Amino acid sequence: MTASSNNSFTIFSAFFQQGFTIPAIPYIHPIQAGKALANFDLGIEGDNTGINISEWNPNFSELTVAYYIWKNHTAQQLPFWGLCHYRRYFYSPAYSIPFKREYIFKDHSKAFKKVFTDKPQKEIETNLLAGKVISPVPYKYIKLKKCSIKIQYIKDHDAESWNLMEQALLKLYPDYKDAFNQLSSGITCSWYNMLIASWGFWDGYLHFLFNILLEVKKDLIPSKDAGQIRIFGNLSERLLYTYLIHHKNHNNLEIHYMPLAKLM
Repeated sequence: MTASSNNSFTIFSAFFQQGFTIPAIPYIHPIQAGKALANFDLGIEGDNTGINISEWNPNFSELTVAYYIWKNHTAQQLPFWGLCHYRRYFYSPAYSIPFKREYIFKDHSKAFKKVFTDKPQKEIETNLLAGKVISPVPYKYIKLKKCSIKIQYIKDHDAESWNLMEQALLKLYPDYKDAFNQLSSGITCSWYNMLIASWGFWDGYLHFLFNILLEVKKDLIPSKDAGQIRIFGNLSERLLYTYLIHHKNHNNLEIHYMPLAKLM
């Protein structure tokens, strides 16, 4: 596997299905997620070589790509890297709307001309070199009464996986309790497991994430329901936000939020 080495950062884009155009952008590196189980070949690199968990893709979703990158690269190869999706990319619009999370594009060719300009590349580079991490603009459940991230998760998914995640986190990382409680009782979270950061930050986060998820995996039997099957991907969104909160509170982590472009 060889990622682009001519850019200050590389963003890996996880492709799950056919029919989506791959942008010919030097810093975007496409990878077919869950290729070990796929009955089609997108003609791009897969997450099923080297050290990998490609077969876990139905439950782990884009995390199989993150794991593959983590286990098969080095800090020297990827001093800064990110993860996005075949239909969602970090965006730096010419005229941004405050707090807007996503900009919708139906025409992919027009979208690429607007999304992949010098502006987002410079914005990403500047913030990475300043020691910041880049995350999607968070979603706030301000319209829901008496809600919280925990209540929303249990309502949309289930209590068992949430409780197992909480137990694993408190067992393995008790110093993250305050950050987890802040997430749980709050109304804000960033979705999609998207992040751009230094190798060192990713390395610390992925150790944290997979130690917890593998502990949960010992006792959780994932649902086969189409809306619930990516259960570990769902949990990881909350764990990533917890990790960001903890490091913001304790290590003065600076987070630069960017909206996303969504391709329909």
